Amino acid sequence: MPGETKNLKVSLIALTFVILYGSGFVGGRYGLPYAEPFSYLAIRFGVTAVILFVLILCLRVGWPRSGYVHLILSGILLQGVFSVGVFYALHQGMTPAVSALIIALQPILVWLMVSVVTARKVRPLSVLALVGGLAGVAITVYRGLETSSGLTPTNVAFGVLGLVGLATGQFYYQLKNPGAHLLINGFVQSGSSAVVMLIGGLIFEKGVIRWTPQLLLSELWMSAGVSIGALSLLFILMRSESADRVASYFYGVPIAAGLIAWPVLGQRPTMSEIIGFAVIMVSITVFNRSSRPPRAEPAPTAPADNSVPAADHR
Repeated sequence: MPGETKNLKVSLIALTFVILYGSGFVGGRYGLPYAEPFSYLAIRFGVTAVILFVLILCLRVGWPRSGYVHLILSGILLQGVFSVGVFYALHQGMTPAVSALIIALQPILVWLMVSVVTARKVRPLSVLALVGGLAGVAITVYRGLETSSGLTPTNVAFGVLGLVGLATGQFYYQLKNPGAHLLINGFVQSGSSAVVMLIGGLIFEKGVIRWTPQLLLSELWMSAGVSIGALSLLFILMRSESADRVASYFYGVPIAAGLIAWPVLGQRPTMSEIIGFAVIMVSITVFNRSSRPPRAEPAPTAPADNSVPAADHR
């Protein structure tokens, strides 16, 4: 029963994370017409860092003595590089669903990294599930490539940049395991990413920002709902699950992004996307079951009249 309760709790956290994280692709596209990507992200991460810093002071969270370098590097990769790739792809016209689908290739990269570093035994069912997830992504994207997905070589390059940043950032974080409090973790990563985004905006952009209600709503949701809410859940998952199991949840992000884009942006899912979504969900379930460590068998108990006190075995 305790194991089943833990699995249910992890599943609920993962589901909430997928919904919040998927909403980020839609929220970003909603606000990007009013600010360039670097400028948009500098505001987003700056607001996130301020909110988290206030919470740290109010809750009197203790600051760790070490681990800041790992937090900064993983944050720049996991949030900075990932967001730049995704947001520039969205800025150039790629739809949120297709952008999320490119990022959904992350489980393959993380699984390869984990397998190489740990030299572990490869389970055929896990490989089949990952391939199934990739097939689901391909099915979902296929029809959109010929219509309104906004795909160009530049967009794809930015999407792949975001994919690599997310995969390496997650893997590096779990490899080094800084172990900081969630609020400290988010503040350091968001603050360092905000500095990098600000520098990028000063170098590559004009700095034109239109302070519309749409931009303010988008920034508020991306700061509180995604950067604080979704990423906090991601860090909880990374501390309780293996890197490849956590990465497998990203297969579900395109489903959330596609469904949320329907009412917000008017982008209705196609039949091929619905089929792809179903394949992806089955693949996640199969992979998580196949990668779960086998349940330990309870030790047999000796008859009461033949039992020997533990002290007699010393």
